[in-house]
Amino acid sequence: MRRVVSVCVLAVVGALILGQAYAAAGNAQSLSRRSVATDEGQVSYWHRPGKGPCLILIPGSYSDSSQWAETVKGLHPDLRLVLFEIRGHGESWPPPTSGSIEQFARDVLNVADALQAKTFYVGGHSIGGMVALEVGRQRPQAVIGIISIEGWTNRDAAREAFGGRMYSTLTPEQETARNADSARVKARWTKEQVETFGKIWTQWDGSDFLRTTDLPILEIYGDRANEPPSLEQLRIPKRKNIEVLWLKGASHALPVERPKELAGAIMRFLDRVEKHRNGHGTE
Repeated sequence: MRRVVSVCVLAVVGALILGQAYAAAGNAQSLSRRSVATDEGQVSYWHRPGKGPCLILIPGSYSDSSQWAETVKGLHPDLRLVLFEIRGHGESWPPPTSGSIEQFARDVLNVADALQAKTFYVGGHSIGGMVALEVGRQRPQAVIGIISIEGWTNRDAAREAFGGRMYSTLTPEQETARNADSARVKARWTKEQVETFGKIWTQWDGSDFLRTTDLPILEIYGDRANEPPSLEQLRIPKRKNIEVLWLKGASHALPVERPKELAGAIMRFLDRVEKHRNGHGTE
């Protein structure tokens, strides 16, 4: 009983934090919380209607949709915005029993269907970037473009490209904020659930998808204040439809460290793709 009560209290606290974050970002009135049933419970998301194209954003491991609060400030207000939360994060509950990137992508597509979003952009950070790529693999006819923010092609890319250097450029304040967000999510989970979730990303490989898809893709990485690794180390093929953007002096937690730059990069990418779709772009 004590465990159930603590989970409920943390869920309420998390919802209050999210509401405060988006109020500060000037989006509280237009964003509404919604959910879709799953085989185990529900997945939750924030939705903001808009006249423009739909953009679905997926946060990283042990982060909820508050991760995007600062980035949202720099996104065009006409965008139809969806801030998705992976199972076990935010108000998506419970954590996955034996989850996978493929399962999380199906959850995203179920949300898109519930919103009747026939076409959309999809982006995400870390594991969320991997899910975004998998969404493109599962339903390429619906995806206009993909933004993968430090979303690894596979486990080898994470190891070879940066050798474990994930948060080396964060300020003490940013590191404190990142740890607090992670602790808030993990406090609701058992030790076994945390361990199971931590292995999910290592079991996925997007190499074949990146080699074969024609979808426009923007891959964004921080260079860790060093010479960037090669595309071969990142397992990203050199292809016309894939753009790689490096943020200098930044590392893995880009939504915390560089939210304004992320928003600008996302909007430039959307603008380019939209111009091409409307016949105003060049090959």
